[in-house]
Amino acid sequence: MITLKNVTKFFKVEGEKNYILKNINFTLPDGVNLGILGRNGAGKSTFLRMLGGIDFPSSGKILSNNSFSWPMGLAGGFQGSMTGRQNVKFVARIYGKDDADIRRIIDSVQEFAEIGDYFDMPIKIYSSGMKSRLSFGLSLAFDFDYLIIDETLSVGDENFKKKAKDALMKKIEHSNVLLVSHSMADLKKLCDAGVVLHEGKLQYFEKIDDAIEYYHKLNIQKPVKKTTQVQSSAIYCDDGQVFDNVAEAAQFYKIRPFALLQALDENNGSLVYLKKVFWRDGQIKQVYQPWQELEDETIISS
Repeated sequence: MITLKNVTKFFKVEGEKNYILKNINFTLPDGVNLGILGRNGAGKSTFLRMLGGIDFPSSGKILSNNSFSWPMGLAGGFQGSMTGRQNVKFVARIYGKDDADIRRIIDSVQEFAEIGDYFDMPIKIYSSGMKSRLSFGLSLAFDFDYLIIDETLSVGDENFKKKAKDALMKKIEHSNVLLVSHSMADLKKLCDAGVVLHEGKLQYFEKIDDAIEYYHKLNIQKPVKKTTQVQSSAIYCDDGQVFDNVAEAAQFYKIRPFALLQALDENNGSLVYLKKVFWRDGQIKQVYQPWQELEDETIISS
């Protein structure tokens, strides 16, 4: 069981409080796989981290006796000067594993990650993909009451993605899931219930289909604007906004222009799909990709 008591969470943006949750009381029953929905910036990832004890509310309490994984595929917690093997051993010791379990976990992660000799090399020379493989394998090597999944259901190339997803599905048979995803198919497949975050409020639904229906009724995902011609400087954002230039987009989102410029530069000035724009204490973070790689049904043709 996970219980929220008078939970409030906010970040300060340009001196103003941006509320993720405001005075929320909520209890998630045991044995429920929960999907978390909401528009970009609604606080889905923040809420997920708070449920798992990785982040904390600004006020109020979150109570649970369950064990939680770190976010699947998260590669930011490794010690760069240590090898992959040493990092795995270190994490296993933190979780109180005995020598026999540590050897089993090391062997399991080494076999799963498929990074060869790099397993005994410093993490700091790993590619991002290698780190993700190691992290994903490490997550699967432990038993948790809840698996925390923020979009990442698999990592690596196509063959490894299939392997990772199959292993995750097997793991889920014995654990519950807290899932943030833009894929309605994944939410329906993996989750029993759902919550929708909107303007600091939380609405809980015992059936994931009802949560998805409510999500769409709120029109959280605005209709995608279709066009037959796109300028090379156009910026298409995940919430349906289309901008002709960086300054216009930066002003709309009230973020620093360099964040958008970086996205444009790394895609050679071509159309940029800005998947997430969010902030914490003034630090801009974002995930973006060229529109050609979109997996949804968005159509923007030239």
